[in-house]
Amino acid sequence: MKSAAGLSFALASHSAHASNVKSSINGSSDQFNLDEVYSRWGTDSAKWDLQLRRFPGRKITAAMGIADMDFRTAPAITHALANRIKHDNWGYMLMPESYYESIQNWTLLRYGEEIQRDQILGATGVLPGLLSAIRAFCPPQSKVLLHAPAYTQLYVTIKAASCIPVESPLKKESDGYRIDFEDLERQLSNDTKAFLLCNPHNPTGNCWSREDLETLVSMCARNGTVVLSDEIHCDFIAQGQHFTPIFSLESEFAERNAVSFNSATKSFNLSAFKTGYIYARNKKLLDKIVASGHSQVVNTLGVVASRAAYEEGGDWLDAVVSYIDQNMRYLENYLATNAPLIKFKRPEGTYLAWLDFSGWMEKIGATQLAASENKNKDKDAPKIHAGDIMERILVEEAGVQLDRGYRFGAGGENFLRMNVGTSRVLLKKALDNITNATRAS
Repeated sequence: MKSAAGLSFALASHSAHASNVKSSINGSSDQFNLDEVYSRWGTDSAKWDLQLRRFPGRKITAAMGIADMDFRTAPAITHALANRIKHDNWGYMLMPESYYESIQNWTLLRYGEEIQRDQILGATGVLPGLLSAIRAFCPPQSKVLLHAPAYTQLYVTIKAASCIPVESPLKKESDGYRIDFEDLERQLSNDTKAFLLCNPHNPTGNCWSREDLETLVSMCARNGTVVLSDEIHCDFIAQGQHFTPIFSLESEFAERNAVSFNSATKSFNLSAFKTGYIYARNKKLLDKIVASGHSQVVNTLGVVASRAAYEEGGDWLDAVVSYIDQNMRYLENYLATNAPLIKFKRPEGTYLAWLDFSGWMEKIGATQLAASENKNKDKDAPKIHAGDIMERILVEEAGVQLDRGYRFGAGGENFLRMNVGTSRVLLKKALDNITNATRAS
């Protein structure tokens, strides 16, 4: 890890740089052109090319569903990858300790948390890590509790471990979402072995407070329920908001009973490289995960890219986070002025906007249209939801694809999720198209 003098200098440099970025007029530093509309068509992009398969013959101007970003990668990452590729051999790799040191230094620099080397496990990503942990702590057919709405792949991961996802719906209030602790306590039955937390929360964007986390962890600990905290969006925090890592909690409950999951892949848009890590204060929890058959094998280029990101990519990320914060503000103002049928409150974290389409869906009778289509479908065909109707209309009339909210579980039925990790030029075009479609419907 960094020496004390080196870390002090890094902290001072980071603070000064973050201040400069936030004062930038267009939300990006001089070094990075984040306004560029960087085409990803024809690159087998799940975010873009998949939508042409789903909607053949349609022109899609903006694919804004899947959660990865459209910006060019941080130059330091491209440089590190190019250097590694010059070595023309791809045999088995010995994991470099510098990879783990980069994780330790990043966490200390950004969040003030000092992780020891024996408190970290490698992983091929957050979801594979969660799968290993669920298998370690939860017998088949036991319950895994999670907030709803929730990231769709969390449900998939729980089921892949032969467990049963159980929802504790968040309370939707005028100023955002809150944890329903009364419901949570009811749900924490004896056969609930794990609670799958998402912080910052996907899709609502909540950054859970220290008080909320302490309450949640203590409730789970008293029930013998381990807390598995997915913190992959933690570097995307809106200006004026605060992220609290579960690792930072000082209670005995948290130290004994919580495991964190993270990766550089979300922050630096490296999803293709399949890398991640797991860490916890209680080494016995990590030992149990390893004993479940967990694999710590990490992709060679993923190691190179992640290490470069954490060691040299901070300036790029600061610029991106500031730019996304301004995208969220732009989105909020634009919708309030031009498309009042769509309701939106800026999230505390993530680059994902959770949009309430209930007014528009009611106007077009989306529920009735879905019911009519279901009547004429074969009984074994997938059910059509009102959200499918809304997504289709957006594609057909606006050329914009968003993620359907019903797939996120309870409370998501009238919502769609928009990814604003893209050029503001493209965001404006998408919003202009959506506004025209609302006025035509």
